[in-house]
Amino acid sequence: MIQIKAQKFPRTSNRSLAAFALMLLLASTAFAVTPKESVLYRFKGGSDGAGPGASLIADKAGNLYGTTVNGGASSLGTVFEISPPGAAWTETVLYSFAGGTDGANPDGNLVFDKAGNLYGTTYAGGGSANCPGTVPGCGTVFQLSPPATQGAPWTETVLYSFTGQSDGANPVAGLIMDSKGNLYGTTFNGGGVTCGSSTCGTAFELSPPATQGAPWTETVLHAFGKGNDGAHPVSGLTFGLHGALFGTTQSGNKTAQAGIVFKLRPPATQGGSWKEGVLYRFTGGSDGGNPTASLIIDKTGNLYGTTFGGGSQSFGVVFEVSFSSGVWTETVLYSFTGGSDGAHPAAGLLADKAGNLYGTATSGGQNNNGSVFQLSPGNPWTETTFHDFAGGHDGSEPTAALTVGKGGQFYGTTYLGGRSADGTVFRIIH
Repeated sequence: MIQIKAQKFPRTSNRSLAAFALMLLLASTAFAVTPKESVLYRFKGGSDGAGPGASLIADKAGNLYGTTVNGGASSLGTVFEISPPGAAWTETVLYSFAGGTDGANPDGNLVFDKAGNLYGTTYAGGGSANCPGTVPGCGTVFQLSPPATQGAPWTETVLYSFTGQSDGANPVAGLIMDSKGNLYGTTFNGGGVTCGSSTCGTAFELSPPATQGAPWTETVLHAFGKGNDGAHPVSGLTFGLHGALFGTTQSGNKTAQAGIVFKLRPPATQGGSWKEGVLYRFTGGSDGGNPTASLIIDKTGNLYGTTFGGGSQSFGVVFEVSFSSGVWTETVLYSFTGGSDGAHPAAGLLADKAGNLYGTATSGGQNNNGSVFQLSPGNPWTETTFHDFAGGHDGSEPTAALTVGKGGQFYGTTYLGGRSADGTVFRIIH
């Protein structure tokens, strides 16, 4: 995937409504002073990893966990932990991918279970011959288990290897987990329906076995590409009410090829089929186009997200999709100009109690290296830039969503920049 990153088409965590409520609680404090960026770690590009393209997750102690697409012992990506001071934040590589059956090039966020295990995806590796390349294989879903003794190695277990057939191939995004331990995600390719020179992708569920050690079961909830239902999902899924799943696809929608917002409804009876409904089809014009980010949902069921392209200046938008009188309607909350306000948001959003939205733009800003922004409700909505990345030590090209950590502060990653242009982990202090 690395291919998608090069095109700047980069990429929740248990129930999204609960996650949204947590965001509201933690991100509710108004900014009393000018927000300030602080770099916690600069990747070196060697064994410690390179190219963090996904959002972070935090544990109760304030440790942060994430993935890098490249770097590590085999230069095929890592899972890392960033631990708070001491005198300085410390990075620990929990696992380096080798590119065999263990997978390669993790590009999505991680998710915890109650026991402290981490779950994620790799874009490549896994051993299937159906996805040849520099690293053969169609990607994996993996579990990373902490050691019984502090300081001992974490243990990686591949829960599922994609075959590139109807089951899907090349997951870009991370996973979400329900209360029963089922995992849900998307694959960029696979699914059995052809979109040009590739297959169109899937939404899938991975269910744990009844007996420990037995295989996990993968179920394709939807194969994209059948008509106007979208193609090539880059983003992960989001839980809604009554077990529904929401997401976006980067392309599809026949005429415009500008992507969609979709809903997956669970079957009414056990063993039945999930049903996909298209909530909105982007035109690639002023309404936005080519969304690459997961959605967030508020308590009334409104959806919020970003598009990488489209908008009044073709630099992307922040949008809302809401349901009223039986119809879903898209409203553009803000169109990026490509100037000091930023350009091409590739990641999802956070929200606070006042309804402010927070996110990142991959480029634009005063130095054209991306920005962190706040969007405040009003008529019109108002965009405020929290930080302009300089492209040097402070980082460049933030492709991931912000994370709320200990103390309600924002944490994130930049794909590039830092001491050796291999990316950073940063904090927004307020």
